[in-house]
This record gives sequence, structure tokens and C-alpha cells, in this order.
Amino acid sequence: MARIPPSADTLSFPTTPSLLNPHFESYKLASPPRGDDAVTTFPMPRAFKTPALPDHARLSYNEVSDRGRFNHLQAGKEGEVLFVDGEGVVTAVQVDKATAQPIFHTLLQLPLPPSSQSLVPEYPAALPLASSRWVITDGRGSLYLVRVDRSKEEWTGEIEASFRLEQEDTPFRLHAAEQLNDDEAILLLSVVVKEAGKPETQSPLAPSTSLGSTARRPIPSTTSFHYLSARIPLRPSNASIPQVMKVDWRLKGQDLPSYVSFDAAAGRFVVGSTSRLVQMEAEEKKDAEAEAGEGEDVAMGDEEESSGQAGGQATGAAAPKPPPFSWIQDKDSITVAFPIPSDTPTSSIRVTFSRQFVSLHVASAAAALASSSPVSTAALPHISHKKLWDDILPHQSVWTFDREAEGRNSSYGLLTLHLEKANAGTRWSDVFASTKVPTDDPSNAKIVELDPQQEYEDIPETLDPSELAAITERMEQWAQGIMKGGLAHSEEGLGSGIPTSLMGDEIDVEVDAESGRPFIVTWIEEATKAGAPRLVCPHPSVPYSLLSTAIPLASPAPADPTITIKHDVDGLLFAPPSSSDTYRWSHQSTFPALAFVLATKRDTRFVYHYSTRACLAFDAPALLPGPQTTRHNLSGGNLFAYFAPPVGRTRETKGTQMVVRVGGPGSGALMGVAAVELDGGETAVLALCEKELVVLRILS
Repeated sequence: MARIPPSADTLSFPTTPSLLNPHFESYKLASPPRGDDAVTTFPMPRAFKTPALPDHARLSYNEVSDRGRFNHLQAGKEGEVLFVDGEGVVTAVQVDKATAQPIFHTLLQLPLPPSSQSLVPEYPAALPLASSRWVITDGRGSLYLVRVDRSKEEWTGEIEASFRLEQEDTPFRLHAAEQLNDDEAILLLSVVVKEAGKPETQSPLAPSTSLGSTARRPIPSTTSFHYLSARIPLRPSNASIPQVMKVDWRLKGQDLPSYVSFDAAAGRFVVGSTSRLVQMEAEEKKDAEAEAGEGEDVAMGDEEESSGQAGGQATGAAAPKPPPFSWIQDKDSITVAFPIPSDTPTSSIRVTFSRQFVSLHVASAAAALASSSPVSTAALPHISHKKLWDDILPHQSVWTFDREAEGRNSSYGLLTLHLEKANAGTRWSDVFASTKVPTDDPSNAKIVELDPQQEYEDIPETLDPSELAAITERMEQWAQGIMKGGLAHSEEGLGSGIPTSLMGDEIDVEVDAESGRPFIVTWIEEATKAGAPRLVCPHPSVPYSLLSTAIPLASPAPADPTITIKHDVDGLLFAPPSSSDTYRWSHQSTFPALAFVLATKRDTRFVYHYSTRACLAFDAPALLPGPQTTRHNLSGGNLFAYFAPPVGRTRETKGTQMVVRVGGPGSGALMGVAAVELDGGETAVLALCEKELVVLRILS
């Protein structure tokens, strides 16, 4: 299949070399600027509760994972924050800008319908629509337009209108709410659909997929998620009668979003998830991949298919499986070339060399599923600490990635390893050492696990040197440049494979790669119009990793749409494009080694960044669906704050790190976080626990 990228798009997240910091070494632990006054706790007026689940509720992995990361605390446009608990109680928090003291206001009680044993309720949500105006859902199928009255000492809330879907008993999740004009607003909702019959295979980028797990089998699931766009009037004629929301279009995905933004100027939604979104009708016809559109994979035509059958299978026999790589040698070096998708970002390539071993991991194995190339998924490189046939010089070995090695229109490029022999003049008979195979001798009987990387052994050397002659020549030039210091390591497509001072000699490629969530962006163009929108997914086969989103900030300014994407061991902060004719994000700043430090935070629930200054990782117990008898044992968690060097100071070797305790015994699980602006340019972080509200003043 050929790939047709969108106009003016190469890769969605291009890096700016001047914003990278290759000299960074580590974060230095520091104390909060206010000492003991940096963290204060305040008891909640009533304990926060999530909706009770039916006794026999069954949730998919993606549902449970999303609920564990759900942020119940949302920032408003007038400096207030708001949350809705499982019993429909809407509470606003007013923070004194001078003392950072919170004041709790119980706004109203939503009219909840009787609990149903057949429907699983969603988490209630609240999003600000305008000043003093909110859109609130109860998690049981109703949506309310609420106005907050702050004219008195005790704030109150008034329901201006209520809305439901055509299927009145359908719970839904609210992801975005934007006011289009004085008369109407647009919403983005999602509905969980349990499909009967044979489980469908999820996207190749399942939530557990990472650089170290690209060879894992997709998880079959009968759960899918329908995305709905609805419009509601802001001047309802009768507020006492629930109205049916007008649904403009429906889309389908295999996971809930980890990022949603609305571009008002272009009239489009930006949705980031572990899988792409597709049109409902295209999915039902099972040919969504066959539609020729911007940024989508195009199915091979009948003529191409016929010629492929005639050329490769004319006799009816199965075509032989091609080797996973080609290699050639001279007296000083070994050159090994792997074909990989040409749109693979260099940040997704991890190569490490040692004297006897090589590790190679590429986070683009899913691309083979959308390609007609004879290269299969299993043939894509995934090598973990594989022993070489003989020793090499690791500090003189390099790798390159040539996207156009097979031509400009090819879907594949060449990832090439240039290995310097430690014993010059020795002729290798193979690239990798052979794995010992257990014998049938009873005296040596033992359980032996078969090596899944045996396919990389016994690959014959390329007999015709002209096939890789040009590549070898370029590799020698680049290798000489590295040795002489004449070529920067930030060169596109070039890496030394030598562990840096930050990672040390004990790097584990598979373990250290486990940070962030797979991130595929779908642009929903013409989202404000009725009818099926136009979908653009520039790189559905490139699994970028999302490290953080912007923390909800109570401010009249528009919400911060930036995200932090994993780039090797760093985290790069990107802003969405300002023009509607491009899909390339803009690199704004860098959090050095952020992906590296987050790889050790296995229990992190929320990861947010504040502007370009700090990244906040809340490592705290998550209140997941299930029995609620153990809640009293939860005792808060920690906040790991990483402060990057100022933008432009790319030669700083140290950053600042703070570890702050959030909550204590009896505070309960962390339910949500947000930020509010204080006097003097200070920003306070609010952490909502089940029984306490924690105010952290570490962002001076």
C-alpha cells in the first residue's frame, strides 16, 4: 500500500535542534521554596465519592485505565475550580489570591435518576463554557447547562437547561465544550459500545505498547468507543423539559482520548489517543483503510494485486519469507541494513552497542500491518541484547537512517548499522552468534526457553556488494566525521549508539522505554458542520509517546493546548499548528531527561506540565472501579516536580527536582489536580483527595 501524507506535512512533531540540550546530566534534589508552608491541607466539607457500579459490571481494560487517570477537578474561567461527585453534588472551590486559603461552595444537587443494574455509569464531568457558565454531566445520561451566581457570599448554581441523547438511558462521557456563538455550543461526547460476536482486534498500538513491546500481539476486545458531536442551544425556550441533543456526526475509535482540543479558528477538533478515529460507515463496511484520503493508507489496486500474485505466486506456492536484514563486510567493518517504514521518527529508534552485544528497538512495527511490502511484522527489527559473532569497537560504531534509500515514493527506508571490527582482518561467517539448541541427550535434559531472536541468525552475506556500496560509502564518511568531531550528534538520522553520561552503562532499552502513552493524532476537520467530517490522521503507524498535557489552570485565558512528546530520553513541548493547512506541531521547549525519569514512576496517575517551567508527576493511589472497602487504607502519594533550565539555555547540565508529599493517612485517594493564579505572579497547585484538599505552593 502506498502512503499519501497530507499536504505540507512530513512528520507531525519536528524537532528544533537549538532547543535540545545534549549536555544535560541530571536533576538535583531541592527543597520547596516555602519550606513547611509549601504544602497545606484542608478538610473537605463532605467526602468525595465516585459513582457506584452495578454488582456485575464488566469494564474493558481501556475503560479501567481511563478511569484511573480521570481528573475530577476542572478549572474555570473566573479563578474558580469545580468538581462533581458520584452523588451529583456540584462543588466550587474559591481560592483567596493573597493567602491561598480555599472556600468551598456547594452549588447544587443534580437530579439523578434511579440506579440501574444494567447500565454502567460514567464519571460525572464539568467543563467551563464561558464566564460563570458551565456544562455538567451526571454520568447517567443527562447534561446540564449551569450558571454560577457569585454575587453573594455563598455561591449558588442554577440549571438553565437539561439535555439527553435520543437513547435516554445511555451514559456518556464529556470531553470538550466550546461556545460557537451567542446561540449555541458544540460538544464532543463518547459512548461505550459493547459489540456482540467475535472480539475485534484493537489498534496495533494498544495501551501497553512501547518501544520494548512492539512484538506483542494486539489485545482482542468487544468494546469500542463512539465519538459524538452534539450542539446545544444557549437560549433554551423551556428549561424545565429535557431536550434531545442534536448529533451532527459519529466516529469510532478503539480507545478513549488522552488529549482533546478545539481549534476555533479552523473549526476542527484535535483528538489524541492510542488509536486513530474512523468514520462509522467506513468501519461498518470494513474498508476504512481502502479509502484514499489525506494522511491515510491507500489500498493496493486490482492491477497491483494481480501483478503481485503473478510475480510472486505464479506457481501457486507461497513466496519465501525474506531475511530480516542484509549485510556485507570488509576487513575492518560490518554493514547491516534493516528495512523499516520511512515515516519512522528517529526518536523511536533505540540502538545500543557493547563489545559483544547489540540491542535494537524500533517503535514502528505497526506500520507493517498497513503495508503491502513483503516485509512482515515479524521481520521488523526487535533485537534485545543479542550476542554478535565476534567483538566490535562500540565507541566507533554508528547507525544511520536513510528515509529515501529505496526512492522518494517508497514506504520503506534503510536503518543501517556500521559495526567496527575489534579484530581487523577477521572474516565473519554470520552477524550474530548462534543460539545453542538443546539436545535429546537425557543426561542433559533441562527446560530450555527457545530464543525468539533466532530468525536473525544464519543470514547469508550479500553476495553482490553493489547493493550496499552507496550505503557503505556514506557510512564511512559519517563514521569518520564522528571520530574527528566534525559532525554533530544532532544530525538527522544519525546516532552513535553509545550510552550518554545521563544513562550510564546500565541502560536497559526495554525498561527505560516504558514511559508515556502511545499517541496518534486525528484531526477532525469541518467539525462544526452537519454530516460526516473530514478526518486527517497524518501518521497512523507512527506511535509517538505522550508524556504530559497542560495542567488545568483557572484563568480567563484560553486553555493551554500544548503537549509533551517523548524524544529519546527527553520530553519536547509542542504547540499545535496555528494554520489550518498544516499538521506540523511547533517545538517550543525541552524538558531534559523527562522520559528517562518518568520511566521509573510506575504508579503515576497524573502527569501535567505548567507552561515551559515545570513538569508535575503525581505518584498516588488511583481509585479504580471495584470494592470500596479498602479506601480508608489509602494515604495520599507524592508529587515529583521537575524544573527544566530556562528556554534557550541549552548548555545547562543540571535541573531542579522536588519531591513533595501530597496528603497523608486518612486523606484518601487522589481524585484530581488543577492550578490557580495567586497575587504576585505565583501559581498554586490544588490536589483533590477524597477527604482533603491539598494546596501546594511550589511554583513561585
